[in-house]
Amino acid sequence: MTEFYFIVRHTPFWATPIMILGAEFGYLFWLKKKKATVTFCVMLLLFGAFCNCFYIWAGGPEKSVHTIIKWQRNYAND
Repeated sequence: MTEFYFIVRHTPFWATPIMILGAEFGYLFWLKKKKATVTFCVMLLLFGAFCNCFYIWAGGPEKSVHTIIKWQRNYAND
């Protein structure tokens, strides 16, 4: 679980490049009319945007990990 907390704590360092790459390759494949690949790239873009929004909403590195821990305690034990 500590690896997952590490990933959550450092979200902007991996989610932002995923967003940039998803947008860039999505546009290139959109020009080539490859719909399945465009869909995959757009999903990567949206996933990165969601992760960054959660990171900002939660309040940064420490608070985002504490939010995940609270959710895990509340909903994983049900």
